[in-house]
Amino acid sequence: MKGRTKIGLILLAILSLIGEFSIAAPVHQEVWWERIPGFFALLGFFGCLFLLFFAKAMGKILLRKREDYYDRR
Repeated sequence: MKGRTKIGLILLAILSLIGEFSIAAPVHQEVWWERIPGFFALLGFFGCLFLLFFAKAMGKILLRKREDYYDRR
């Protein structure tokens, strides 16, 4: 990843968290997790990490073939 792209993504993440803390929360919060600042940003981040690692593990299990796969007859 290039330096400017990485810096841009970091700035967007910081702006997102600043926005999460600066916007007033709704008065009527239905569930407990709506009271945690930044909850949905963290949920999205860790959900994305989970999907990445899960997809990598499934690729190793389901798609990888042995080295002699095409040599066997």
